[in-house]
This record gives sequence, structure tokens and C-alpha cells, in this order.
Amino acid sequence: MVRLNVSPVATLLASTSVLSTALAAYNLTDSYTPSNWFDSFVFFDQKDPTNGFVQYRGLASAAKSGLIAIDGSGDDAAVYMGVDHTTKDPAGRASVRISSKKSYNHGLFIFDIEHNPGSICGTWPAAWLLSDSGKWPIGGEIDIFEGANDQADNKMTLHTTSGCRIVPTGFSGKIDTPDCDVNAQGQGKNMGCGILHPMQNGQSFGQGMNAVGGGVYATRWTSHDISIFYFPRSRIPRDIAMGNPDPSHWGMPVAKFAGGCNIDQHFQNLNIIFNNAFCGDWAGAAWDSSATCKMKAPTCEAFVRDHPEAFKEAYWMVRSVKVYQEGISVQR
Repeated sequence: MVRLNVSPVATLLASTSVLSTALAAYNLTDSYTPSNWFDSFVFFDQKDPTNGFVQYRGLASAAKSGLIAIDGSGDDAAVYMGVDHTTKDPAGRASVRISSKKSYNHGLFIFDIEHNPGSICGTWPAAWLLSDSGKWPIGGEIDIFEGANDQADNKMTLHTTSGCRIVPTGFSGKIDTPDCDVNAQGQGKNMGCGILHPMQNGQSFGQGMNAVGGGVYATRWTSHDISIFYFPRSRIPRDIAMGNPDPSHWGMPVAKFAGGCNIDQHFQNLNIIFNNAFCGDWAGAAWDSSATCKMKAPTCEAFVRDHPEAFKEAYWMVRSVKVYQEGISVQR
């Protein structure tokens, strides 16, 4: 047998190599920040596919009318995406809907949101992933952040064709509907499988989330499951802040979509989308179910049309969206 003399320096280098391998579990592939944001997204300016009382503006129009801007500078910069809050328009309120030029299959998506448009009667904001198939729901939809009217808690949802269900284990949220099929029997049409995230003081959505300075929504999409984590501003993990995210240290997700679904079959080529709609298939249809909203006007459309001042706070302020891909496995 040949005995090898390993020096302390060699041992240290070997240990450092193992540590480096561990830290390389997720590699940053795309960073959407104020410096490149408007070059990285396409502005949708067609009729709202969800029948909203909204007029989506193109890039030039949105910039000219002040619907988009870069707020602040350096590390404090954020992307502003708002709505018209001064004009009464019988054709619908002006807003923006943007979609990333790049599509994805799997990844860790970290949305750093400083301010969101939620908890205002008439609004329907969402931050989500949608297939580029053009034949919804083929290719799938992942709603990371979504709500309507004066909703207090975030709702996370998957929308698919038939054959995708979730089981109620491995997450802290509350199942609203278990079948991701938009035509599932026993669920409302287009509902999909939804998980609610009740949180003290409504910190997961809308005004409650804004009151604590926003936070981070992190979505891990693998062949096995789609899991969503949420961290209020004061509780963002250090690994996220340092650019080395490690979901194995984050504890239980608020939502985990898994169990009875072939993820790779149902979710393909997804684009990142931000939008703020008004009324339509959700906020409009649910108007009468909110006592607060119903008192403001007989219909969602009437309120949105006649009260532009109500929507001054209906804006996104996004610090960044960062996309990581799983690389070298963590060594333990």
C-alpha cells in the first residue's frame, strides 16, 4: 500500500472546493432589474383576454402617460408600473401588462416586490407564469401572486388541462380547490387548483404586504413539484439577499403543488407576466360577494369608471426578478 502524505494546505483546499460546490446549487441565469427591465419585457396592448374593464398600453404610450417609470437609483431603484388614476374613461382604465421575452422550463424565480396594487375594490393584480402555447390552458399557468377587490390574502393557483391534482400535504397554506383542470367538475369554471395564504395582518397581499415594505415571493419549479415561499421584507433569508438562494434552508413552503400531477407534461415554456386588470372574470364577477365593494357602486365597472382617485395606490414597485437554474448538487 502506498501512503500519501496530505498537507494541511491541501486539506483546506479540498474543503474549500466542497464548500464552493455546495454554494453552486443554483446558478443565476437571468436578472431583471431597473437597468434592463423595459428592454426585457413585451408590452401587451390588445383586448384583455379575461374581459377586464381595462385598456393595456404599449411601451411608448405607457411611458408618455406616466404609467411606467424607474423610481430611485442604484441599489434603491425599483420599477414602477401603475394605472391611470386621474381620468374617467367609459372604455376602461389604462394599465399595463408585460411578458418576458424569454420563456422557461423549470427554475427558481425570485420576485422582490416592494409595493403591489392589491386590496382595492375593482383591481385584479397578478404576477404569474404563462405558457407561450397560445392555447390556454395548454402548457400551463402558475399564479404566484394574485387577488381581486378587497382580498386580504394571496392566492396561488395552477391552471391546466385534465389530469393534474394536488394533495394537501407539505405546505402551510390552505387548499381552496384541489383540481388544476380548468374544467374540473365540482369547481367553478377556470378555477384550477388554488392555495390561500392567510397571514397575520394580511402581510401576504395588498395593503398588508405594502405596510411591511413588501417582500419576496420565491417559486421553485421542478419536475417533481411547484413550491412557493413568501418572506416579508424583514424576514428575507440572507442567502437570497446574497445571491446564493438555498430553498433547503427556507422551511415549509406556503404552497406546494404536487401529488397527482405530471409537472413536465402540464407546464412548458412559461413567460413571466405582471399585470393589473380591473373587473372582468374575477373582480367583476365577485363584486357582489364583497360587502365593502358593493357599497361603493352597483357594479365593478361603474366604480372603476367613475372613481379614478381610488387607484392612486394601485401600482407595482418591483426591485427585481431573478431566475436561477439548478446546477451542481449540494454536497453534505
